[in-house]
Formats: sequence, C-alpha cells, structure tokens
Amino acid sequence: MTIWYVLLVILGISVLVVTHELGHYLMGKWLGFTIVEFSVGLGPKLFGVKGKETEFTLRALPIGGSCRFFGEDGNDEEEPKSHPEAFSEDVEKPEKKPKEPDPRLFSSKPAWKRFLVVAAGPVVNILTCVVLCFVMLLINGELLFQTSKQILVVSEVVERGPAEKAGMEVGDILVSIDGTELTDTEDVSKALAAASMDGMTVTVLRGATVDKTETKDGKRITTERTVTGGTLETLTFGSLLDQKTGEKRMQIQFRFPSAVEITQRNTVWEAAYKAFPETWNMAKAIYESLGMLISGQANCSELSGTLGTVDYVSDEMAEAETASDAFDLFLWFMALIAVNLGIVNLLPLPALDGGRLIFIIVEMIRRKPVPPEKEGMVHLIGMVLLLLLMLALTIGDLIRCFGG
Repeated sequence: MTIWYVLLVILGISVLVVTHELGHYLMGKWLGFTIVEFSVGLGPKLFGVKGKETEFTLRALPIGGSCRFFGEDGNDEEEPKSHPEAFSEDVEKPEKKPKEPDPRLFSSKPAWKRFLVVAAGPVVNILTCVVLCFVMLLINGELLFQTSKQILVVSEVVERGPAEKAGMEVGDILVSIDGTELTDTEDVSKALAAASMDGMTVTVLRGATVDKTETKDGKRITTERTVTGGTLETLTFGSLLDQKTGEKRMQIQFRFPSAVEITQRNTVWEAAYKAFPETWNMAKAIYESLGMLISGQANCSELSGTLGTVDYVSDEMAEAETASDAFDLFLWFMALIAVNLGIVNLLPLPALDGGRLIFIIVEMIRRKPVPPEKEGMVHLIGMVLLLLLMLALTIGDLIRCFGG
C-alpha cells in the first residue's frame, strides 16, 4: 500500500509545480507575451503538441515543469542574415540603422507586465493552498476541542537503537518512563530529559487495540478513542546516547491520536472565509522556520529535499488509521507544500522568482534595465548554488532513507 502513497505524493508535488508554471503561462497569455514552450516534467522530451505559437511537451522526469517565454533565455531571438556585397572604394556605404528590438522578446515588454508574469507563479501556489484549505475545512470541519490525553502508539523502532535493544515493538503504547505517567508528547520530552543517560525503564501496553467512535450533534462531531485489552510490559533501556547528536534519544517514532476531539462542520461560505487565515497561519509558520534557520536556532541537517518529503509524507499516510485519514493528511501536506513553494520562490535570491522581481523593481526605479549579461551572470551563479543545495539535500535524504 505504501508504494501507492509514494506515487500519490509524487503526483501531488508534480501538480503543484505545474500549477506554478501555469500561473506564469496564464498571466503571460493574458498580457500578450509570446510563450515558446510549456512543459510538464523535466529532462528529455517524450512528445509534444504544437499550438499556434506554443509547444506543449511532456518530459521524462515526473517532478517539475517549465514555461519558456520568447527570448527569455537569449536563444530565441532571430539573428539577421548577412548579405555580403561588393563595394568599390569610391561608393559610400549606406549608414546602418539601429536594430529595433523584437517586440516578442520577454525583455521588450513593459516592466510592470514582466513583474506580474514573474509574480504569478508563486501567487498561484499560495492560492492553491487557499483552495486546499477550503476543501479540508469543508470536508473535515474545524477542530473546536482536543483533550491533552493522547494515545502514544509506537509506529517505528529504529534498527539497533536503544528502543530495539530494550525490546520495544511497533504497536506498543507508551505508558510511563521511570514511573512518570505519560499523557502527551510534552510528558515524553520532560521524562526523557530527566532520565539518566545510562538508562531508564519504560512501561508499555502491548497487544492493545485502539477503538474509535464518532457521535454527531448537529454540525458538531465528537470523536472518542479508547484503548482495550493488552498487557503491561516493563522494558529496561541501556545507554540513551545518540552518537550523531550527543543527545538522549529513544530512537522511536510514534503517532499520538487524542482521546477526545470535537469538530464542527462548516458551510461553503464559512469554509471559504476561514481558508484565508488558515493559509496565513501556514505561511507564518514557514517564515518563522526560515527565521530560525537563519538565526541558527534550527539545525540545517533537518532540512529535506523532494525525496525526503515524499518519503516522510507517504510514511505518515501509511500510518493513518483509515484511508480517509490518509487522504486528509495528503491534503494537509499538499497545502503546506504549496504555500512553501510560493513563499520560497518569492525570496529575493538569484535564480528564484523573487530574485527576478528584485531586478525588475531596480529597473523601475532606475528607469533603465540592468545590463542583461550582469543579471544573467547573477542568476547563473544562483542556479549553480541552488543545484548544489538540491544535490546536498538529496544526498542527505538518501542517507536518512537507506543509511539509518
């Protein structure tokens, strides 16, 4: 089943990237730009369909896409053909007229139009997040109440880690650490911090089942989860030292459904109204995360590339209680990735849309464009650095996925 989740996540991310390029395309067509190619996917072309002026292509790599405007990369401008003629020394050569720029060139369009075209991609990503939030609010409603009591179910035990050596198994429910009762994830963090680096005892409930019941009262739905059966087991942990981080780690992953949740269904208008603040909250969280990375409060080693994102999201979906819960997780992650794409692309960095917007703003202020060769060099350097970052993230993802 996990492979289907992986394929679904890959498809979802591909759709988000294509919608980004679609934003550029639609704004460009509306403002009269000449678009040479709109591609779905990256890499070698599999096939294409030629329209009136745009070729629509499908390429081999499923993640990505592009929208190429006439003259944007400097390769579309037609060079004038040379016509060598013989002139006698006595005949005066005609004075050459300055060459008029091709009106189809991307750079020939007014700065404000280019600004709108470049900004359209990230804006469409953010609007996609709004639409996905609307769908989730309409389908699932809004969480009104959630108890602090959580059911801490172990979903993964790291191979050769302290938890595996102590005998912990997937499906165990954490009950206590060194006699301290665990009711939520904060309790786990506190108990782990208070435990000795040389070891601790953990009580788990093994072989239990978690039952879920729902009751409806008008627009409100109350979800209750109860634990039945199972036997208590006491596990003795040895050293908790994580050699990589130097911190105390159990080296497990767990999901923690709340014992009681109360949600309220939304009307279409309520969902539409609330989708915007939901998107704002997601965007705010991303900006805060970026701020923590810049200030050094967050560890750059925790960053993930596309491979890591696909692996993490598909794993979370596979661990969901029902297919409906898995789909809810899929929508939530796609909304988060969509707004993340929009925000990251608006950062004022070379090779990103935000970097291109900065050059257009400078052009508006100076009333003349930055020399194309200088702007091109800046974007080239930015693209190289971006590709190196993507390579580093992919290597990190591979190490995490396959190297432990």
